[in-house]
Amino acid sequence: MSIIKRACFVILLLAFFTTSCAVNPVTQKREVMLFSDQDEIKMGKEGNDAVLIQFGQYDDSSLQRYIDQVGQNIARVSHRKDLSYHYMAVDSAVLNAFALPGGYIYINRGLLAYLNNEAQLASVLGHETGHVAARHGVKKYQKAMGAQLILVGVSVATDSQGLALGSNLLLNAILQGYSRKDENQSDELGDLYLYKAGYNPMEMPEFFKILERMEKQSPNLIEQLFASHPPTPDRVEKTEAYARELTKGKTEGLAVEHNRYISQLDGLVFGPGERDGVIDVNRYQNRYFRYQVQMPEKWKVQRGDTAGSVVAQDPSKRYLAQIIPLESKEELTPRELAAKVEQDSGLQPYNAAWITIEGLRAYRVDYRAQSQSGGALRLRIVYITREKTGFIVATIAPLQAFASGERTFNTVIFSFRLLSSQEAAKIPLHRLKVYMVKSGDTFSSISDRFYHTNKYADDIKQFNGLDELKAPPVGTLIKIKPLIPQDS
Repeated sequence: MSIIKRACFVILLLAFFTTSCAVNPVTQKREVMLFSDQDEIKMGKEGNDAVLIQFGQYDDSSLQRYIDQVGQNIARVSHRKDLSYHYMAVDSAVLNAFALPGGYIYINRGLLAYLNNEAQLASVLGHETGHVAARHGVKKYQKAMGAQLILVGVSVATDSQGLALGSNLLLNAILQGYSRKDENQSDELGDLYLYKAGYNPMEMPEFFKILERMEKQSPNLIEQLFASHPPTPDRVEKTEAYARELTKGKTEGLAVEHNRYISQLDGLVFGPGERDGVIDVNRYQNRYFRYQVQMPEKWKVQRGDTAGSVVAQDPSKRYLAQIIPLESKEELTPRELAAKVEQDSGLQPYNAAWITIEGLRAYRVDYRAQSQSGGALRLRIVYITREKTGFIVATIAPLQAFASGERTFNTVIFSFRLLSSQEAAKIPLHRLKVYMVKSGDTFSSISDRFYHTNKYADDIKQFNGLDELKAPPVGTLIKIKPLIPQDS
């Protein structure tokens, strides 16, 4: 490599690491900061667009106003009061909350269902506000940029672009999630903001106890979501100790607001939402994207990774079918959608034809590709469009096996049907109910009232955080989960 190239790379690195320093609003320590507050806000706005495309804002204006109101209570006492904060619920059943740089903070509707009061909601929003206040998201992004820049330098120094590409992919995986140090700091900031906003900070450890209980019930889900977080028992202990330090044992007058919070959850979608779709044996229906498809008998059917998608595989795992809906900013024809997919994926077509499915004009294209292990594959993709939504109906098999599965694939393709608004509205959504405890009610009688059996009494107690009580307090609002069919 030439001396000029090496010199340019050194200058580039120096420019990166000496760009500017800023005082961290939380620690008051100087740190390298490449991005101004305006850069951070712009970053958040662009990220917000992606979040809304991926998850969608949960459709309940009253609940959204309430969440933002609680969030603004926290924002007013944070270390970065100058930012314009945006708090909202997104339409995902996953138990999670997250923050983008610049003050964009989200809580999934799935997590809302498991909280038991306003102070616990404020705990979650306070923790995420802590990430924004301490600039954790910006520093994480900056760190990734720095690592990529170094790797670009390595590729320049060694004339090996492939090395840089492979290392970048590895680093992207390593840099996922905040460090446990950042998570601990956000827990402490959340507790502090909770107290300064007038809430009882003892409700943050109560929230972590909910997570701890769910770790035992659904360990894989919790491990996946909170892999970068400190162990939950440690978080309970630390936030409890800090809450005692803040309150000095006096919690009178600090808000919890159980009934006010629970009243907001009446009718909250529970389980699969509009974008998730419903699986009924081997039929998949999607309420948001308004389509349905029938998969072959004995195939395993499950939701895909992207919103509104479904994937099915035969028992031998040789044949696979997948439907992926895509939203665009403009209307596309099926052929234009195919061209866009081919441009983005690099797929090379070798056979194409127009076909008709349920009266719809569709564009069918055959492709050859390679699997990750190097085996030859054949893909048949049918492209269908409706206004600004496109549908990719893909069938895949090893090249030599495709012919034997072609009839089955065609059955899947020709079972695809777009639904009218009226048909889509009939696809069930399961919702929480809220009930006010009356004199004489017991957990068993409430279970019998809603489920026609008393066997869910303990589940009602646990779901509402009332495990220690023999009877529900009169006048208390409690949540009632819907019974959801297993396939859904």
